[in-house]
Amino acid sequence: MRVSHGMSKPGWRMGTSSRPPPRGRPYHKGGLKPAAAALGAALLLARFPAARAEEADAPPAKPPAVTWNVQAIVAALAPTAGPEVSSAEFWYGSFSASFVRDGFGARAEVRGTPGGFRPYYGTDIWLEEGYAYMATPAGDLFAGKRARPFGLRDETFEGNLFSWNGVSRAPDWGAGVAGEARVGYNTVTWAARWVGQGDETSYELTGRGAASEPDTVVKNGGEARATYLVYKGIVTFTPGVSASSVEVVRPPGLASFRMTDVAADLTAALGPIAVMGQVFSRNGDAAVAAASGRLAYDDGLAWLAGLRAEFPTVAFRYFYSHWSYQGVDETETLHQPAVVWMPRKGIEATIEYRVHRLPRSLGGGNENAFRFGLALSF
Repeated sequence: MRVSHGMSKPGWRMGTSSRPPPRGRPYHKGGLKPAAAALGAALLLARFPAARAEEADAPPAKPPAVTWNVQAIVAALAPTAGPEVSSAEFWYGSFSASFVRDGFGARAEVRGTPGGFRPYYGTDIWLEEGYAYMATPAGDLFAGKRARPFGLRDETFEGNLFSWNGVSRAPDWGAGVAGEARVGYNTVTWAARWVGQGDETSYELTGRGAASEPDTVVKNGGEARATYLVYKGIVTFTPGVSASSVEVVRPPGLASFRMTDVAADLTAALGPIAVMGQVFSRNGDAAVAAASGRLAYDDGLAWLAGLRAEFPTVAFRYFYSHWSYQGVDETETLHQPAVVWMPRKGIEATIEYRVHRLPRSLGGGNENAFRFGLALSF
């Protein structure tokens, strides 16, 4: 074989003669003797198991100390009944970052949208959450602005009646402890917090409660929640209880009062399908509610029922919330079926239908509409 560029000559292969070696002379390549080659191979083979053992004994790589997420949500409204008009809007954008190291951590989330999320926000950019925490045997001790540890999480796009009346999705300032522990195959969780002061960054509808009333704050209170998850293979049951008592401090000349909430809830899951329910009672001030027209101040009884089925790329859900305002003797209901499409990580497209029966003091009748939402995150 002939190889160009002078790398070989006729009758040679890659620099090694193609002719057999002379008789009586051992033949080996590269000048390595068989004894040395055997010794090297034995040492190399002996080294492989040791290397594997060292890899197995090595501690796992630590996760990054800082993680972050950017999200943008756009929404559109298509009314089918009531006075609302069709619209499209930038719901909000957010940037969140978390830090964890050696038992200490912090989280912050900043959101923004032109004109603020609600008319009473008064700012285009706001701090949704911002707190620091430290791990202890009793749980994580935390301080700062954080979501309330109360009741079932609101899973709807627009918000249910609990969010519209300032119970859910209403982070405020305070300090407390939150933790969990295993009890066999089951899990118990707990959270307790002192409420220093509320904030105006809420899902509460304008005119409902303290967040949207000018110069009014929620403060000097406490709240707590506990759950117990019972694990039975693909079936789980999670009962929970919550309690809260805060002072609603209104401007001089207006009556302030204490507002106390209690709730009990239950979630049952079978694989990807879950049903949940919650009952709720509020001890507010019926006289203040009647005088101010703010329904969330009234004594109230409420309940919620929901169904959720989650699969790899699609989720179906239905939530119904019902609120009875005791002092003014009015009722409000809200049906919210929805489908969420998740074609890939970081993309969620939601179609949610709302059937909203308004109380008499808000005009009565129905406000029904399709709500379309698209969330992009990375």
